Amino acid sequence: MAAEIELKLFIQKQDHDLLVKILDSLPRSSPQRHIKLTNGYFDTHDLQLRRWDMGLRVRGFDEQLEQTIKTAGSVVGGIHSRPEYNVSIDQKRPNLSLFPNEIWPVGYNINEVNSALECIFETNFNRQTWHINTQDSIVEVALDIGEIVANGKNEPICELEFELLSGQASSLLPLAIEVAKSVPVRLGKASKAQRGYQLAGKSPAVATSPLDKMPTQDVNQNKETIKHTLANALECWQLIEQRLAVSSLTQQAPLWVQLLECIELVKSSLTQLHHSDNQLDTLVNPVLAAVKNAAAASTSSSLPVLWRQPQYGQLQLAIVAMLYQFH
Repeated sequence: MAAEIELKLFIQKQDHDLLVKILDSLPRSSPQRHIKLTNGYFDTHDLQLRRWDMGLRVRGFDEQLEQTIKTAGSVVGGIHSRPEYNVSIDQKRPNLSLFPNEIWPVGYNINEVNSALECIFETNFNRQTWHINTQDSIVEVALDIGEIVANGKNEPICELEFELLSGQASSLLPLAIEVAKSVPVRLGKASKAQRGYQLAGKSPAVATSPLDKMPTQDVNQNKETIKHTLANALECWQLIEQRLAVSSLTQQAPLWVQLLECIELVKSSLTQLHHSDNQLDTLVNPVLAAVKNAAAASTSSSLPVLWRQPQYGQLQLAIVAMLYQFH
């Protein structure tokens, strides 16, 4: 068993060549292989594994097959940590009995679950990787370009993942921030698996309505409470962004209002934390202005144009770095 610790960023396909150039040129960067990965994600019809907060896939690469199960994990800021188990197999259908018995809930017949498994969706993509030595850690950076396929529908995959191979998880962030100085990025909220379940109609589609509840801040909050508010603001920022991406223009107005509230809350939280001279303060004002412009324009290109603003993803990453430092 290994604990997968990673940071995921969404990118735009047009930046692929520039990203490759940047990652090739980073200090102590060692380009690895370029490989095509095919992945079938399995679950029962009633999603028993998903209800256990598990994800099961069979991955094909270099004429080999490997089954992987990821169990419940945690998120600190934007850094995800999930235990995972990998087993080499010789067929495309997984065999749950090959995983350790102790990972399963007590009282369930795993053989029955295994016999009910079906392929829910696929993710197929080209992956280019680099191993980068930074801050006494080794980080694998993976650039994934491809698609999610389910029920005859597909969605693009354009992602950059930073996975810790050895060392400290905090090493992921300076590396991601360095990349974000040259290429527009944004925090990846939804995993490939989450998006696949949604595309397959096995989990609710992303809502287009405003969030029911927004975080607020009291001027008398203490430092720890302000950090909690800042984390909530970042979470809501990503949720609103998801909803804007799937909403029609007539549905977007209240979402833009909420996004503005999030950025303003970020700004006031940073002020209360006395970060007036911090890098965060130099990023939040351009992002706030860009969001206001996007909301005022309210066109189909407003969100993509906003995502091209370099400070947008840089601010998200700077907030994650601050929250992780205080964790």
